[in-house]
Amino acid sequence: MAISESLLLKKLSGQLGKELVFRQYGNKTVVSKYPDMSKRVLSPGQLRANQIMEEANYEAKRILGDEAQRNAAQVRLNVTRNKLYTALIKEYFKNVRQESGTAG
Repeated sequence: MAISESLLLKKLSGQLGKELVFRQYGNKTVVSKYPDMSKRVLSPGQLRANQIMEEANYEAKRILGDEAQRNAAQVRLNVTRNKLYTALIKEYFKNVRQESGTAG
């Protein structure tokens, strides 16, 4: 991991070709190797959360694709159009949590 205060790297953030990662910590830019995630093992809870997020994303996009459902959801959730997708995702997670009887 390298730390740089160079003017060229001052505001650089993100990745470069899945080889380098640039991060900002205070006034410094940290350059590190892209993480190898090939051997990670997800817990059952993480797998379930990923599955729920995939379902929520599909449902939100389905609703946003239909003008009548989109308008009804916008009124129901009382949000502006630019915040509707996030509100739909939140609502989906809330409904799943209620159905499973899990709090939190």
